Amino acid sequence: MLLRRLGEHLSLDTIQDEIFYTTARLRADDNAKDAAGELDKLAARVDKVRAAQHAAWHAEVAAQAAIDSADDALDDSVDLLSRDLLYIADGDRTSARYTRYFAKARHLVMRLGLASELERVKAWPESLAGEKDAKLQADGKALAAAIEQGRKALDARSAAAAARADQRVREVLPLIDDVNAARLSLHGLLAQRAAERDLPRDWPDRFFLHGHAHHHPAAAGAAKQAAPN
Repeated sequence: MLLRRLGEHLSLDTIQDEIFYTTARLRADDNAKDAAGELDKLAARVDKVRAAQHAAWHAEVAAQAAIDSADDALDDSVDLLSRDLLYIADGDRTSARYTRYFAKARHLVMRLGLASELERVKAWPESLAGEKDAKLQADGKALAAAIEQGRKALDARSAAAAARADQRVREVLPLIDDVNAARLSLHGLLAQRAAERDLPRDWPDRFFLHGHAHHHPAAAGAAKQAAPN
């Protein structure tokens, strides 16, 4: 059998399942149990790389939460400004004072994604600072703070995405390459041993899963217990 290469698209959980299966099969066979050591080292490395991968994923989730928080804060500031402008303009949405900031409806501004909304309102704090009304000046300061929060959140999300991509290129993909190389080397060793010890021709292939659609015994047991009688 031509040994199946583990693809880069596979999760590290699947990669580790492959390693665990092979090491268990090796240890169950007196002719092969001595060959499991190298795979044990790789299994430990998978644990370390997977922990780093999860940390990178969690950082992206946290960055997205910060984006959502900043978006809400910006929307709240825009909404407050709209209400204060309308109060000053006696509810006239067509007044020059109101349309200076809201040439489009308030909800259309707030509906924008964070990056687009920041672009739309970025000049407003400077204009509001020149308003005579103290409430509008305060709104400008609040809006400036929300804009700064939004910019920092966008930068943090970009950094988290870059870190996740770097971790995959620098740690995950090299690990999968090394696992494939170890599996290929092991298969060659087992094939040589099969020839030397007059073992069945398919003996080397028995130590490797023939597909990814296998079931964990623990999961199967849990499903059996959960099934109705």
